[in-house]
Amino acid sequence: MLYPVVFVTLSVLWSGCSDSVGSLTSMTAFKTDLDMPTIRGVKTVVDKTSVGFEWPAVTDKRVEGIDVYRARPAAKGTPQKMQKIATIGNRYATHYVDTTIQPDSDYLYTFRTFGVLFGSAPGQVIRVHTAPRLPAVKIAKLYQPDAGVIKLLWVPHPDPRVADYVIERRLEGKEWKYLDTVKGRLMPEYIDMSPAKGRRYAYRVVGRTADGVRTKPSAAQSITIR
Repeated sequence: MLYPVVFVTLSVLWSGCSDSVGSLTSMTAFKTDLDMPTIRGVKTVVDKTSVGFEWPAVTDKRVEGIDVYRARPAAKGTPQKMQKIATIGNRYATHYVDTTIQPDSDYLYTFRTFGVLFGSAPGQVIRVHTAPRLPAVKIAKLYQPDAGVIKLLWVPHPDPRVADYVIERRLEGKEWKYLDTVKGRLMPEYIDMSPAKGRRYAYRVVGRTADGVRTKPSAAQSITIR
C-alpha cells in the first residue's frame, strides 16, 4: 500500500529549544556573522531510513552555500553534539535528503549558510522521528524432518516491498549470526543442512526490502538437534 507524502513544518528554534530538545553546542567552521541569513521555514518528508528537507530560497549574494548538521537527542539538560554531515556548495539549492539514518529513531537537524569568510548563526532546529520498521515475519513451523536437517517455514510477508528474507541462527543462547538469504517475498521455507547433532539452536527470519530496509525480526523458535 502506498501512503501519501505530506510536508510537515516544524518550529523548534535554536534560540528557544524546549527541555525535550535541549541546548546545542556551538559550530565554528566559520566565524559567525549574525547578519548572514539563516535557514528557517524548513519543511520535511520523513521515511524509514531517509528524510527530505525543503527551505525557502536564499537570495543574499554573500552566501556561497549551506552546511547541514545532525544530532541524536540527548538526555534532558545535556548539550547536543551537532555534527556536520553535508555541505551544499550552491546558495540556489533548496532541497537536501539524508539517507544515512535508522528507522523508528529521533534526529535533530539544523542548517547554516556560509560565505567566503563568515557563516551564519544556526537556523531552525528540526526534530524528526523516522517511520517504524515493517512488521515482523511470522514463523509457522520449525521442525527436524530427518537427522541433521532442520526445516523452517514462515508466512510470506504481506507487504509487497519485501524482496527477500534473511535467516539468522543462534547457538545455545549465543549471539545471532547470519545463516543465509532466501529470495522472493512469496518463498516461505528454508532448509538448514548444517546443524550439529546434540546442539540447541534458535532461528529467526527478517524480511528485507529491495533497498535493504529490514523488518522487525520474527519471534525466535528453538530446537535441539537429534
